[in-house]
Amino acid sequence: MMNKKTLLTTLILSGFIILMSCAKQDDKYLLNQRIEKLAESIEERSVKDVREYISSDFLASDNLSNDKFLMFMHYHFKRNKNISITFLKKEVRLYDNKADVIADVLLLGAGAWLPERGKAYSVESRWIKEEGDWVMSRLRWTPK
Repeated sequence: MMNKKTLLTTLILSGFIILMSCAKQDDKYLLNQRIEKLAESIEERSVKDVREYISSDFLASDNLSNDKFLMFMHYHFKRNKNISITFLKKEVRLYDNKADVIADVLLLGAGAWLPERGKAYSVESRWIKEEGDWVMSRLRWTPK
């Protein structure tokens, strides 16, 4: 009888661990999807769409608040008819309802078809879960 209880307990615990690891993988997958969609919104030069991916208490490099960051984005969208974002490396670290994303990114901009300017950046961002969706709450970038 004791062996059946031990076996049952082991099976229940194993199932719980598997479910927990699946939830983390799902969160990682969903966060990566949100990051890709944010990059697409930037490449499409849509301030409205970018707004969906940042939290209300968002803060970026140089103490850019939510509104100031969106104005910063709007300026660069007007300056560049074509924007390209390439992730050279990306690491996602999950903690409960928070995540840190560390990436090396190549950012290209152009007034026409051919890139006129470009630079690689080290980008660190903090993402939080709000109402079931991942949104970025912090962003810091430094030229490489």
